[in-house]
This record gives sequence, C-alpha cells and structure tokens, in this order.
Amino acid sequence: MAISRPFLLALLGAALLGATFFAVQSSRDSAGDDAAPGAEQVQPAEQAAAPAEPATPAASPEELLQSAFKGGEIDSSAFSAQVSLSVQGQRGSLDLSGAFERGAANDVPQFELDAKVSAAGERVEGGFVSLGEEAYFTQGDTGWRVPDELWSSVEEAAANGAVAQPQSIPLPVDPQSWVRSVESEGTETIGGVETTHVSATLDPERVVRDTLGALRATGQQVPGAGAIAKVVKSAELDAWVGTDDRVVRRLDVDVAFAGAGELSLDLELSGVNQPQDIEAPTDVRRGIPGGAFGRFTQGVVAGVSGAGGAEPVSLAALASRDPQRAAKAVADGKKVVILFQNPDGLDDRAMRGVIRQLDARTRAVVLTDHVEAVDRYGSMVEDLGVSQTPAVVLIDSRGDARLIEGYVDTDTLAQAVADAR
Repeated sequence: MAISRPFLLALLGAALLGATFFAVQSSRDSAGDDAAPGAEQVQPAEQAAAPAEPATPAASPEELLQSAFKGGEIDSSAFSAQVSLSVQGQRGSLDLSGAFERGAANDVPQFELDAKVSAAGERVEGGFVSLGEEAYFTQGDTGWRVPDELWSSVEEAAANGAVAQPQSIPLPVDPQSWVRSVESEGTETIGGVETTHVSATLDPERVVRDTLGALRATGQQVPGAGAIAKVVKSAELDAWVGTDDRVVRRLDVDVAFAGAGELSLDLELSGVNQPQDIEAPTDVRRGIPGGAFGRFTQGVVAGVSGAGGAEPVSLAALASRDPQRAAKAVADGKKVVILFQNPDGLDDRAMRGVIRQLDARTRAVVLTDHVEAVDRYGSMVEDLGVSQTPAVVLIDSRGDARLIEGYVDTDTLAQAVADAR
C-alpha cells in the first residue's frame, strides 16, 4: 500500500521537529560563551574584600528550558532518537542512533548514524559513517565507501569554510515561542548526570504553523496550517536538563490529534563531551547497496554531485574501478572487452552470463560495468555513442574500439575478440 501524501508530510514534519531540537541542543550560544555569570566576573581582589555572597538561587523552570533551547558546549556525544506517528489509520516510525565528534576547525567531523524507517508494512535500514577523510554508506557491519571523487568535494568545502558550523545556521523555527507554561518535576539522574526534569505545554497551532512554514520554505507542497492546526488537540514537552552544564540529556515531545492520531519524539544524549568510538565498517564491499536503501544512496550521491551545477553522477558510476583497469590494459597493448549493462534488464542478465563464459575462454581483459559509468571511460569509448543496454565495447591491442549492441552469444563474441588485432 502506498503511503498517502498527508502521512508523508506528517512524518517529515516529525523528523523536522526532532532535528530542530537536536540542532538547537548541538548549537553553541556564542553570546553565552562570551559572557560569564556575574559572580565569576568579580576580580579576585574584590572577592577577598567583599563579604560572602549567598548561594546563587536555583534556576527557574523557565530559565532551565531557555538554557536548553540555547544549547551548551557539545563537542562530542552519542545520541538516540525515536519518532513514531499514527494518523489517518496509518503508522510510521523512525529510529535514529549514532555518535559524533568534532575535530579541528574546517575539518569534516567524525560521525556515525544508523536509521530504521518503518511505514505501510515496509522497513528500510541504513546508515552513514564519516571518519573525516573518508566516508561510508552502511547496513549493519557492511559498508560501501563513498568514492574519493565525491567525498573530496565535501572535504574541500569544509576546508574553505563553505560548510556552515551549527552556531551559524539559522533555525527554521523558534521552539521557545511554542512554550505556553513550564513546571519543574524535580531532579533525576540520567547516565550518571544529575538533571532537572522540566515539563511544558506547547501551543499546538504554533507548532503546526511553524513546522509547515519551514517545509514550505524548502519548496514542499504543503496544505494550509489552519486546517491542520484544528486537528491538533494538545502538545506536551518534557526535558531533562543537566543541572551543572545546562545540556539536555533527554527530550520527549508528545502531540495528540483529534481522533486516534498521535506523534511522539524521544531524544537522548549520552557520553556528552567524551571520546566516541567511531570506526569504519568491518566488511567493505564494492559497488552500491541494493533495495530501497540503495535507491536512497543513489539520490544522495546524485544530489551532492550535482550541487555545483554539474551533471549528477550516480554512486554506481563513481564507485567503479573498471575505467582505471581498462585504461591500464589499453596502455599495455591488451585487448579489452567491456559489458555496459543495466542490472535490472533481462537481456543484460543473460549477457552477464555470456561475459563470464568469455572471461574463461580468452586472454583479453573482460570487464562488466554499469552503463551510467560510461562517461568515466573517456576517449576509450566516447566516439561510440553507448546509449542503450546491453552494449559490449571491444578494444583491440592498438586501442581502436567497436560497439556491439544487444544480446550476442558467447561463440560470436569470442570470435570477435579473436579477430580483433
């Protein structure tokens, strides 16, 4: 069953809500860093002469929540977040977990992210790991390295300061404006850290209007906020804020819709400002992941590669090592056979079997590549006009190439290789 557009919009809004709070928490309040509390600004000599000051009164629930929205000094942390949504008889969930650790200024930070999305009976799992100088798409312990050709552009952007730091990114919404009333629920220990539990009632209409406005600003086609706001019955927030560092350790948001609909978000940080164990996947494979996650990675790569106005390039094309192998074989005066194929084509599947048999019968260098990688072969194939699959390019020992389109049997192809000079 296809997921309805309203359901997708609601799930996207839920993700935005969670990302908003995490971005706020991860941001640094530069103004707060520059100004120390009044008691700390007193000079040592004045402190010695002045009478003892009474203890600083405990922060009010409103002040604690405001501090949480401003964020604290977070250079590293592990995190987990769960978003669940039920609306119009449909259910969906998003589970995120991972960790991050900032490095030097203008370096790509190290981070890992694992995501599980379930909706309409379908489930997609996948993740991403950045080690700063290299990155991987991941599923469990299996990874597919992001090609250097793509990742180097990310590193260059970070080195040139083109990647904005969190404290300089304007948030699309102002969560503080959502708060109606705040209460303290006492202190609790989370992960060995003393926190103050603060609860708040949110303005449902503001939450919906601001969230949909942020979505609309990104070009999304969204319905009017007024109609949706009428079905939001209530919105509640609970935050557990570090008593000493004012860093949120846990955040819960619950939104109830008229009828049976509800949205919940649970975000938790742990190991704040402690070293994080972020490593490359243990099983690194060539090519690209399959299924829905594979389609997602293709979209990510196409978006990044085309961000500067260039023609988008697929991950299958960037990940291929065969263009370099073909170029070396041609330079060495060897015959080369390249099957350009679409993995989903019926004739392409048959041709892959032909190519395997050919590889066992000839001394030529035999390669199989995705048709989207054809441009990476440059002058070796550029005059042949490879535009459909299956297509076989045969390059003789002098570097001259010919194109054979469509299905061809093993004997015919083997004879063509033998006849080539």
